[in-house]
Amino acid sequence: MSLQELKEKAYQLSVNDRLTLVSAVIQSLQGTSLIENFENWQYLVTRPHPWRKQLYVKGHKLLASTVWQDTLTNQLSPEQTAENWDLPISAIYEVMQYCESHQELLKLEADEERYRLQAKGVTLESTHVTG
Repeated sequence: MSLQELKEKAYQLSVNDRLTLVSAVIQSLQGTSLIENFENWQYLVTRPHPWRKQLYVKGHKLLASTVWQDTLTNQLSPEQTAENWDLPISAIYEVMQYCESHQELLKLEADEERYRLQAKGVTLESTHVTG
């Protein structure tokens, strides 16, 4: 079964069943319990959310992936990112380490967010560059 076929089958599940599936996949990818991993971060914390499991920057309503994507998209150095977000440079390095080691989780959550927006009728622009 292809990844696309698997995703289509997952979208046929109820929201609660999808959340259970995503949690199971995340735990299997990490190889340890989620709580155990959260305790190792100085600048990143969990926040209650119905389906998001990724970490946020402590003291901010800011997803770690938002900072990381900003860095990548705008080709910023860690120092520029720290200045842009008014965060310590060590927080940026922690965000980068977290996001690079949790890419599968971030992709799953991005896919889920896209699905939820499309289900609400929001038209999304393609992010693919051709040429």
